[in-house]
Amino acid sequence: MLWQKMIRDLKENKGSYIACTVVIVMGLLVFTAFSTVVGSLRASQQKFYEEQNFADGFIKVQAIPQNEVKNLERIDGIKEIQGRLVKEVIVLKPGTRENVYLRLVSVDPGMANPVNGVLLIRGRPLDDDSMNVWIDNKFSEANNLDLNSKIEIIAGGKVRTLTVTGVGNSPEFVYTLRTPEDVYPSPETFGIAFIPIKAIEKLFPDEKYFNELVFTLKPGADYEKVKEELENSLKPYGVKSIIPRAEQMSHMLLDLELKSLESISKAMPVMFLSVAGMILYITLKRLIELQRGQIGILKAEGFTSGEILFHYMSYALTIGLTGGLTGSILGAVLSYPLTSMYQEFFNLPGFRGRFSPSLILLGVLLSLSFSLIAGYQGCKKVLALEPAEAIRPPAPIRGRRIFLEKIGFLWKTLNVQGMMAVRNLSRNTGRSLFIFLGILFCFTITTFTWSANDVTQKMLFDQYEKVEVYDVKITLARPLDQKKALRELEAHPGVSYAEPMAEVPVTLKNRWLKKDTVVLGLPRDGRLYNILDKKYNKIAPPKNGILLSERLSELLNAGVGTKLTVESPMKTGEKEGVLEVVGIIPQYVGVNAYMELGALQEFLNHKGLVTSIMLRVDQEAIDPLRQKYMSSEYISSIDERSQRLNRFKEMMASYGSMLYIYALIGVLIGFAIIYSSSVISMSERSRELASMMVLGMTQEEVVSVVTFEQWCIGLPALIAGIPASKLMMAGLSRVVSSDMFTMPDSLTFSSLILSFAVTAFSIWIAQKAAARKVRSLNPVEVLKARE
Repeated sequence: MLWQKMIRDLKENKGSYIACTVVIVMGLLVFTAFSTVVGSLRASQQKFYEEQNFADGFIKVQAIPQNEVKNLERIDGIKEIQGRLVKEVIVLKPGTRENVYLRLVSVDPGMANPVNGVLLIRGRPLDDDSMNVWIDNKFSEANNLDLNSKIEIIAGGKVRTLTVTGVGNSPEFVYTLRTPEDVYPSPETFGIAFIPIKAIEKLFPDEKYFNELVFTLKPGADYEKVKEELENSLKPYGVKSIIPRAEQMSHMLLDLELKSLESISKAMPVMFLSVAGMILYITLKRLIELQRGQIGILKAEGFTSGEILFHYMSYALTIGLTGGLTGSILGAVLSYPLTSMYQEFFNLPGFRGRFSPSLILLGVLLSLSFSLIAGYQGCKKVLALEPAEAIRPPAPIRGRRIFLEKIGFLWKTLNVQGMMAVRNLSRNTGRSLFIFLGILFCFTITTFTWSANDVTQKMLFDQYEKVEVYDVKITLARPLDQKKALRELEAHPGVSYAEPMAEVPVTLKNRWLKKDTVVLGLPRDGRLYNILDKKYNKIAPPKNGILLSERLSELLNAGVGTKLTVESPMKTGEKEGVLEVVGIIPQYVGVNAYMELGALQEFLNHKGLVTSIMLRVDQEAIDPLRQKYMSSEYISSIDERSQRLNRFKEMMASYGSMLYIYALIGVLIGFAIIYSSSVISMSERSRELASMMVLGMTQEEVVSVVTFEQWCIGLPALIAGIPASKLMMAGLSRVVSSDMFTMPDSLTFSSLILSFAVTAFSIWIAQKAAARKVRSLNPVEVLKARE
């Protein structure tokens, strides 16, 4: 009998229970899907790192003799240290306008278990005496290269041919980026090739020294002490940077993504299940109040309090089990396409979709835990009811003057329906607070999601539409004289303007704080690279001092007027100098400092030094320019800004779809809260509303009371949602921002407008449901006295 009653009650209040189930499903879907991806990513990462002996530290130097590397193992704390020659070359790929680059990384074919060893997926061992390479599997797939394929490259100003003898990957290149500005991998245009040390020396006969070192640490070694000793030992060889594994580009981005996914997989389900628990608590509490008489009769018939409690707890059990199973299974299904999406970015062997029964079981247990706790809190009043007391109606809420009534002029502006609505809000604070939080949640999650989308696009596109406004950037293989380089390029047909740039690696120090970064030297009257403030006003690079990006200033705890010690391997004479911070500017991509080009050259004691040339050039002249200079030994790369911008747009299309999914989930959850709270409120107040109709109010007047109440709650909730959204954006900014990019914590105007519209629409739909409920009321049936 009680089971039949439960089914009947669930059908009668299906709106609230469906909303609660949907919230649980969403929460468990996110939990299962993201937890599965995180578990697979983390397991694949740890296994790959251990098996391929991933380095603990990475060093870039100008040049170090090969026989000097072994001496560095004597430094206390170093387990292994190995040198390598790394060079970037242009790939000749007929039929494409895009620049294709290959980074050659030297390896010793005879070394067992090297640092950053290459996992060979297919192929044969490298041969020291031939021009053979192993290429990374993503580059191989994107460019249709297989074993024995030929790759034509330009190395040392000459066209050379490499033979692919293997396909593999290294833990150093799980997330393969050519430069930090690229943000996401593009295997069609950039890849890694592992080449025997003797072969790369033949390609670059002038390069007899290593330019990079990688090392591992002994257990318990202090990285900072090891780094300090390495800096002292490597000073004669021009240290450019020494970074730990945590700052290595590929690992840092993978780790950042893992932390982000872990936060989502934990925080979102807890939030959703808490919301579902609140809906269930209020629904069951209302049901107990409405069925007091039935409970009294059941107790009078001999049912114990425990049996009746179990009966009402079975509602929570049914909802929790249904939502938990559905959400967990859907999450397991979603994990497969989600894993496929992450496989496009992270090149990890063994990373694939998997079915996890333990996660499904855990999801169901989580759902049941929240549901049963909420159900017990809503039902425990049953235990205290005696049969005689339960049969009697509950005492009415005590009436009293509210605060607003004391403000005469304001109170008199309300009509009768408005007065009734305002009084009801203050006398049912719990119900009003629930509706307030539901509207607040809907607005906040929508604003936060769309702002994150807008801000991400702003970060990326501002860099390539407002900051970097050149057509082509030519990066030099080594620093050249400014006048000669400009004269050469300006003479090329189609080039209307050329502008020099110096990108200088430095170590900035402020007391005990220090940071390896790059100082950009720009002409004071430059037109192709704009330094902008927050209002997009152009700022001239300083002649006396240095500009810092906001994140760099935070890392160094440096403000305007701070004097920084600056060390650079490109500085002649004394390697250190002092520069004063003269300004702090926003920078969303990268972490840089800025100086006027001439001032930077003077600081380095290198008059006329440049490392890049930016060009404004006619579109039809770009291909002839590339053909002429791509084989030059003085040029490292030729990059078109439009190509990079197009790749970003492609990335944002896929990234944007994920944000739309998050936004949809947020809107569904918010709508479920608003709708369920309205339905619950209407059910609770059916006698009250029926009384209004009996006293002569029309259905429309009764609806206006409910509508006015919701807008009285909704408008303050919408206003409170703005600072709540700001707090969420600030939290996301702190979590996501890194040396790769910095996310601003601002809310966009368009996201606020959209959120107002979405939330107002949700309230309007809820009001429509409330209006239907009012019109379906039968005053005679509702007002039957309970004796």
